[in-house]
Amino acid sequence: MISTDTGFWEDLLLFIEEGKAVPIVGRDLLVVETDKGLRPFHRLVAERLAAELSVSIDGLPADFDTNDVICAYQNFDGDAHRIYPKVVRILKALSVPVPEALRLLVAIPKFRLFVSTTFDYLLEEAIKAVRGHEPAVASYPPTTDILDFNNADLGKQGSLVFQVLGRASGSTAFALTEGQMLEQIHNLMSKEGRPKELIARLRESHLLILGVGFPDWLARFLLRLSREHPLWVNREATEIIADKKCAQPEFSQFLQRFSPKQSCLIGGSPVDFVQELHRRWFERHPAQQASGSSITRATGKPAEMSGGSVFISYASEDRDAVFRLYDVLTSAGLEVWIDRRINPGDDFGDVIKRNIRESCAFLPVLSRHTQPDNDRWFRIEWQYAKHEVAPSYYGTDLPFLFPVIVDSTPNNELIEFRRGTFDRSAARALGGNPPPELIEQLDRCQKAWRKRKQITQV
Repeated sequence: MISTDTGFWEDLLLFIEEGKAVPIVGRDLLVVETDKGLRPFHRLVAERLAAELSVSIDGLPADFDTNDVICAYQNFDGDAHRIYPKVVRILKALSVPVPEALRLLVAIPKFRLFVSTTFDYLLEEAIKAVRGHEPAVASYPPTTDILDFNNADLGKQGSLVFQVLGRASGSTAFALTEGQMLEQIHNLMSKEGRPKELIARLRESHLLILGVGFPDWLARFLLRLSREHPLWVNREATEIIADKKCAQPEFSQFLQRFSPKQSCLIGGSPVDFVQELHRRWFERHPAQQASGSSITRATGKPAEMSGGSVFISYASEDRDAVFRLYDVLTSAGLEVWIDRRINPGDDFGDVIKRNIRESCAFLPVLSRHTQPDNDRWFRIEWQYAKHEVAPSYYGTDLPFLFPVIVDSTPNNELIEFRRGTFDRSAARALGGNPPPELIEQLDRCQKAWRKRKQITQV
């Protein structure tokens, strides 16, 4: 259960405000939407790797990962150079939305340095999606010289992701097994091989260790790496550990014996902890939530669009999936228009109405975020599209309304279908990845609209 101690949260928010807190992000924050609901990203990678290596998953632990798959593989030592490229290809082929926990974490603007214990690219993608800029990225071990960072680089880039156990690449410079993780941490602890400025920054900061998911013994090494002196030596900085595995009795007892004042072990899910941190931060800093989105806030009237564009209407909480959807559709050659204003309560002006009338297709984006029963502005767009524009398409070969669901919410749980707002079956576009048949339908609609326009202008 997440702490409700006001003093604890007040202290933590103060540390973050002063720039003295660094999140260390692990695999248990990487929970993604799939067609089977929410699933751990590391499990998806492990399942595909097992299939690539012809490893049966029947004898693996219930929560198996790449370590378990590789340990079950008979020829790892001989084929290691082939396994790493397979993992990179798997990562690139897995098209998933940014995990919500990462999106909430990077939305807190005072976090500048992020340490990742995973080898994927999701934390980097979260920063791009939410903050709207490319973060600086460094990893250890480096493929050439030791990569470190300095405050000047951090200031110029805005944020830095340091992948402390390596970043997925065609080389063998990232850890796939627990044995390799141990070696990487051992090297980080050695004076010759470690990135000195990073280690110094960690040792002077309050650390949020979030969902690392390490076994007990490896978590102890990570904890020791963050200290200049033995664990029992008092220091000003603390570690806040939100991790289910670390909450086991043996590790908890270890902390009580050797680091009772500096280490705070949080019960419950690390995802729940991040959600609570995000909520409390923006209760305290509401202005940052209004101005800190990656989506550029429009001023005045929304921009006009080219006639015959595809109009996408959405809830602000789905913006990551919507912009992925936008990218896919425009890459396919479609002209697409979205209203980049993100705040409920923005004026529903004449330009919006005209753009809906002049669009070739209307895509209402549905998800669990569209379920609250209130008069948010996107619902006004939907009602206008259905009652004022869609009837003119009745009796034609092509529809006007194309509802799209971007998460795993079942159709029968969506208010829009229960009320009959949309009677057409919705396309499932998890994370903003539309099926090919939807793209084909929209392409036909756009071409048909423009053909009709040419005929009427003759």
